Amino acid sequence: MITAYYDYRYFEQWYEIASKYGVGEIYSHSAKTAYFPLTVYIYLLFHWMGLRLAGFLKMGASPLNPVVVLIDKIPYIVSFNVIYLILRKRYGYTAGFLWLINISAYSTLAGFQVDLLVALLILASMMYLEEARVDRSFLLASLATSIKQIFVFTGLIPFVVLWRKNGFRVALRKLLIYFILPILALSIPFLLRDPVDFIYKSLFFHGYRYPQDLSLWAIPMYVVVFNVQALPGFITWGWIIPFIIFMALLTVKLVQDPLIERNILYYYIIIVSGMIVLNKVGGLNYLTWLSPLLIAFASRTLGNLSMKLKGISIALPLWSLVLYPFFTFFSATVVGGDIYIVEDSSWEPAEGIFYASYGYYNPLVGLISALKSNPTSYFIFKSLYNAIPATSIAVTLIYNLTIIYVIKIAWRLTRY
Repeated sequence: MITAYYDYRYFEQWYEIASKYGVGEIYSHSAKTAYFPLTVYIYLLFHWMGLRLAGFLKMGASPLNPVVVLIDKIPYIVSFNVIYLILRKRYGYTAGFLWLINISAYSTLAGFQVDLLVALLILASMMYLEEARVDRSFLLASLATSIKQIFVFTGLIPFVVLWRKNGFRVALRKLLIYFILPILALSIPFLLRDPVDFIYKSLFFHGYRYPQDLSLWAIPMYVVVFNVQALPGFITWGWIIPFIIFMALLTVKLVQDPLIERNILYYYIIIVSGMIVLNKVGGLNYLTWLSPLLIAFASRTLGNLSMKLKGISIALPLWSLVLYPFFTFFSATVVGGDIYIVEDSSWEPAEGIFYASYGYYNPLVGLISALKSNPTSYFIFKSLYNAIPATSIAVTLIYNLTIIYVIKIAWRLTRY
């Protein structure tokens, strides 16, 4: 059973801490808990179920037992299927098909990332807001934020919609009840036990880390070939300034838009796209946040624009989740090279991460062995490995410029 073991090992540690000390101690004792509480609760619940089932079946209750990993992935398998059903029912069979061939969804599911669940919550939040069910829209955006902190900004859209319709005081009250209180309620065990570690690990870890992957802010990292000492200090926090400016401009546009209820999908496209382009992490799995909204966007438009957006919904996952890993992680695995893990500020052997994640009995193992043993292919992949900084810059630029193009289209369609 495939899983991104480099992240999964931290999730295992959460369960060990919860079993030994209690759930409230996770942020205090874990090496890394860079998520908000709902991620922790979901993992603990399904991992416990998986271990119990594996034990019941007498299969050996080890964390990487295929049965355990399968149970761990149930929330994300369900999310994938519910997104498909929503897209097919609401936007047509073509939208459903575009989701079924979307590589970002499968990559996220295989890699054991929470982003499929976030994508479902944001898609449903948008859908409920279009139906004027603001309370539900708030609540789903709150749950998305309780998984990944950056989604706190998605609460802005239902807030402004309600403000325009019912006044500021009503909107503020609903924001407190349906958005802020659920986040606080889920955080209480950790806030009561150790508020300092909870805030530090869930918020400031991301504040201090260097940019990575497909973020525009990671380009300087590639220019200096991962020599972080050569980077200026502001590289870790400078992204906040354009991000705040972007959110301020979007807020003004939301408040002034007399047709805001008609443009809700466009605003969700803009805000999620902006979060992907402007933040400093740029994880490969982040495209999953946008993919269902982008498919819905393509299905709502007509003619040449619709074809362009459908093409983008297919091409972006291929570009970021096939070409980028091929040039970087896969080439490093073939030649036995190291890759730089920004989260831990360390170089790690690519082969070790590959086999821990995918096992020794998958189709790629034979291919990698054949590529290693052939002098010509080895030379090609050695060249690709040495060119990782250059190819990373090229892929990152094209990826982000494409998403900026999507923002431009959505922004233009909200004109009033």
